[in-house]
Amino acid sequence: MKLLSWNVRGLGQSRTVNRLKNMLRDVNPAVVFLIETKLQSARMEGIRKLCGYNNGIDVASIGRSGGLSMAWRTNSQIRVLSYSERHIDILFEEDADGVTWRCT
Repeated sequence: MKLLSWNVRGLGQSRTVNRLKNMLRDVNPAVVFLIETKLQSARMEGIRKLCGYNNGIDVASIGRSGGLSMAWRTNSQIRVLSYSERHIDILFEEDADGVTWRCT
């Protein structure tokens, strides 16, 4: 399973959204973690879905700083254990081989 983590430093600009879409197309990760989105949850959800990731959790920025997004498109069972403005804690249970792992 491929996982991409990126300190994106703001997705408010269409140029940055296009860079993200291109990177996701090239790398094709099952899971994406974006840091410093600097967006509110609803806006980040829209960008996440635009990129083809219907499943995920988006944590709003505080003013013009912070913001997190964890997105996945996989056949695995994924449970959000906890989240705050500084972290997202998720448990992955992969269907194919029964492997369970945690990502915080």
